[in-house]
Amino acid sequence: MRVLAIVLLLVFPVTSSAWTRTSDLKIAKKAAALAPPDLSMLIEKFDADYRRGLERAQADEGASHRYFVLSRKGQLRERIERETRAAIDSVRKGDPMPLLVERLGGLVHLVADANNPFHVSDDNPRLSASQNDYEQYFERRLAKFPTVFYGLDPNFRLSSYLDKTFARSAKFYPLVAEEYFRGGERRTSAAFDDRSTAFGIASISYSRSVTDVVNLYYYIWKEAGGDVRSAAVMRDGNLLLNAN
Repeated sequence: MRVLAIVLLLVFPVTSSAWTRTSDLKIAKKAAALAPPDLSMLIEKFDADYRRGLERAQADEGASHRYFVLSRKGQLRERIERETRAAIDSVRKGDPMPLLVERLGGLVHLVADANNPFHVSDDNPRLSASQNDYEQYFERRLAKFPTVFYGLDPNFRLSSYLDKTFARSAKFYPLVAEEYFRGGERRTSAAFDDRSTAFGIASISYSRSVTDVVNLYYYIWKEAGGDVRSAAVMRDGNLLLNAN
């Protein structure tokens, strides 16, 4: 076990983090507002449990919060699939609703990780040192990001949907690297402006996180036998929400 722990530390350094707590909370809030109406009301009712699930996931960083697309290392993708199915089973078994809502809160953090380029790619060793800087930048610019809901996938399949999520995030990674090494020298996010590629990627990653969580919530609620009639009006994309 000690050898395994050392290996995991080498593969997934303890310095790696995630979007900040403030960022996760905003993603969670927006996703809850767009969830199926009955589920949205449950999340509001058990808000403390929703936040508890989010906080527990935030405190649990490690291999299960990463999945590097090229090397296929990490368990993030598997964990999202497992937590999604566990949420469905929880409703079907009649578990107490606070337990379901807590699980949904944890799922927010995992999906946000899947939309963090640093959690899905690691092929540029020089860029790794900039992860915390970019995640702090994400929070600093959060109020500037519009919340764009890209719509429900009418042909949602969990595996293929996650394929698209991880592939998209991986494509953003080299673009972030270009910003940090523009001109051949390492820069920090202090040099980025709101017209930069870094800002655009952060903004899209935020809205995609919200959109992905909402798609999972509709899938969970539908598979568990919940009312998802509102899906018909949620399939159109580019719904722009207020910034707060």
